[in-house]
Amino acid sequence: GTDMPLQLLKDRKRSLLNRVGLAVSWGLVSACATPAVASESCADACQLGAVAGTAQCRLWDSNTRSWVETIDDGAGQLHNRARVYLPWLRDRMMPAGGVMATVFTDTSFETVSSYGGERDPAIWTGAYLAAEALRFMTTGSPDAQAQMAETLRVLNRWWNLPGDPGYLARYAAPADSDPPILATLPGDEDEVHLNTPFEGQLWNWRGNVSRDQYQGVLLGYSLAYDALTDPHLRELIRADLVEFAEQLMRRETREVAIIINGSRFKVDLELENVLYLESEMRDGKPTLEIDTATGDVRGYGILVFWPQPRQYLRQIPLLGALVPDVKLPTQAIQLAAAYRAALHVSANVPEYAERHQALADYYEQQVADWLALAEDWQMRQDCGDAYHGINIAFMPAYTWARLETDATRRAQIKENLLQARLWPAVEDDKNAFFAFLYASQAPVGTELTAMLDAHVEQLAGFPVAPNQAVPVDLRGVYPEDPECPGQSAVAIDVSERVPASFVWQDKPFDWYDPGFEQRLFGGVDYLLAYWLGRYYGHIDDDAPGTCLVFEPPPVSAEAMELLLPHRGGWRALLEE
Repeated sequence: GTDMPLQLLKDRKRSLLNRVGLAVSWGLVSACATPAVASESCADACQLGAVAGTAQCRLWDSNTRSWVETIDDGAGQLHNRARVYLPWLRDRMMPAGGVMATVFTDTSFETVSSYGGERDPAIWTGAYLAAEALRFMTTGSPDAQAQMAETLRVLNRWWNLPGDPGYLARYAAPADSDPPILATLPGDEDEVHLNTPFEGQLWNWRGNVSRDQYQGVLLGYSLAYDALTDPHLRELIRADLVEFAEQLMRRETREVAIIINGSRFKVDLELENVLYLESEMRDGKPTLEIDTATGDVRGYGILVFWPQPRQYLRQIPLLGALVPDVKLPTQAIQLAAAYRAALHVSANVPEYAERHQALADYYEQQVADWLALAEDWQMRQDCGDAYHGINIAFMPAYTWARLETDATRRAQIKENLLQARLWPAVEDDKNAFFAFLYASQAPVGTELTAMLDAHVEQLAGFPVAPNQAVPVDLRGVYPEDPECPGQSAVAIDVSERVPASFVWQDKPFDWYDPGFEQRLFGGVDYLLAYWLGRYYGHIDDDAPGTCLVFEPPPVSAEAMELLLPHRGGWRALLEE
């Protein structure tokens, strides 16, 4: 009975029905694809507060069948605390996909002034990938799955931008990024490379990578490989890890510039367990600066993983004898974990059969020496100034123990390294991350209940989001260490600790910091510790039956009038 042309009527009808279909689709997603309605697999499908069209991501309680208006992330609400941290981290502290600290113009935290920690995004972005992998394996969260894929692609780019096998960029961003991002990559720094073409655009990136940066990435890659099912994403991981390990086992003779006690000369060295970066070599040659007092080796255009530096440096005529026979167990742990990860991702893949076998042969030739060195690991007594070194031993030790396939060797790693060396060094430090790593791999029969309870309680003291760099002054509250003036003699509770990018790698004895209240830290330290604890059953879910899903957008009265009288349903109506 209308005078409207038939085609216009159909177009109007189609537009309205598509809107209805969107509403119905969101409803079906909420009811079926997520556990929001009477399902035991309730899993977060989106990020808190995210918007898609007219739908917003909110917390649904399937127990009460209602939306949660105010999310409680306070005392005893560890799961919700993790949920609230994610928007702060992703939206404000991951410029171009890399984790950094952020300084804002004021404490409204709306406008970015600058970013900090520009030399450490690789390790913390890898740690974030690990957290999302653990979250997905624990809950099946589609949001965690999506974040794994996105973060993996970022790290894969960083591992391939430099162009040298196995060499990882510390950070990279598009050359046309916003000024605060570009400020982290100033062209007057030797380790910053500008306008490198990659993936159809220009990138600025930071090189001069250190061994610690690899440890977060290896942790994240190895866990994400187990969490993912997408063959393309798993191949990204496989290709990067295998190339990294193959470069490390390559033995070749290179002309190297050597600097010892200020003297510089060139010599041919047969090298192994080495990564190169051609663009940072001086005069086209890798350069090694050697401290003959400590055996420390600093590279330019070269990064060494040398558990026993003298094994290579003794080749230097005359001066090689000056280098002390220093043993570096952490680097042995890092090498073993790198090979174990590469073997794990290349196992039972026909296209990698030959390469896998070569890696396996090399690993078997070296692993006994690596394990013997690792079993000599000990903590440096320097008032905690080298505390970060514990983290870059613990991360790969966990990966090594988790992925080792030889039962006897796995038991040795767990008993002689984790239980006898690493854990005793930190058992009184109230470090929940190290506690959960150790507990996950502790030898069978180890009594862990009291220890885990204490460390879950410490994690519960982690501040709610956002993690602000507030001032801390605990002088007189904790006893002073007579051997380390200005520090506490006992570990400070996590609830009172100086905030940091990754609090678990900072010494727990600092009792004073002036703070900078315009700076925020992303909370990767909380997320990784929490999901590690959840995955291994050390922490119970304190928000069961709840999940983040998109609240369906409202359907207009006009659309409902069009839809409801039609018994064939909206799809049938569209077909008419």
